[in-house]
Amino acid sequence: MKKTLPLILLLLLFAGSCSTVQRLAGYEEPGIRYTDVSIERISLEEIDLKFHFEIDNPNRVGVTLEEYAYNLLINDHNFLSGSHREQLEIASRASGSVALPLTLSYRDVYESVSSVARADSFRYTLNTEVGVDIPVYGKRMIPVTVEGSLPRLQMPQVGFTGFDVHSLSFSGVDMTLTLNVTNPNPMGMKLSDLNLAASISGYDLADLSVGDMAVASGENLAVPVRFSMGLGGLGSTLIDMLRGNREFSYEIQGDGLVELDHPAFRDMKRLPFHLIGDYQIGN
Repeated sequence: MKKTLPLILLLLLFAGSCSTVQRLAGYEEPGIRYTDVSIERISLEEIDLKFHFEIDNPNRVGVTLEEYAYNLLINDHNFLSGSHREQLEIASRASGSVALPLTLSYRDVYESVSSVARADSFRYTLNTEVGVDIPVYGKRMIPVTVEGSLPRLQMPQVGFTGFDVHSLSFSGVDMTLTLNVTNPNPMGMKLSDLNLAASISGYDLADLSVGDMAVASGENLAVPVRFSMGLGGLGSTLIDMLRGNREFSYEIQGDGLVELDHPAFRDMKRLPFHLIGDYQIGN
């Protein structure tokens, strides 16, 4: 009877479920919770993110985080998957933090998920499994899901509004050329170091200068540029204006540095623009 008792106890132990074995051994599954996501770097081309997680170890012995696997969906479409190995020792009844770094290329997002190109933002779902090694019990893959949204960043648009004539005589013309700058992004932006050149009916306009400008999120900012030209500068175009012909062709081109109003923004890009057409003063 004494010899059979240990065997009976062993059979009873293996007959129990895994959770029963876990309780008998005195181990509990570590808890993993998502805390936040941080933007480490952002540009008009890509965004670097870090998803932060907190791991609680309720056990009487330390555990080791070994790796995590992830699958990222954008607007419910599979976009990115992979794994990341990282050793993190978490002491008995203690907590530790870990961050999953991901870089998203906006071009890859637009090409992979067509619905993103028609919206100002896009949804993401991050399915993660964290591999934790628990002494005696072994390795456990613990799932956690994160959902959120990110802005779709775009270059601003520069457009042409029109010309206004303030004075017109045989000595010359005093006019204002008005551009408009539209910021489609969910954050403010700055346009600086602006180069501007324009011509009317083939005659180049002189002394065009525009200072730095701040454009709020969603704003369509009017940018007036005032200039004066003499008879020699506009030639026959000025004569035509004096005779009552107020229609002429124009060409405007230039570029400027774009900077988004975000503390993690990097890599300023030059915004080129080229506008051409016909305009009739008085319309």
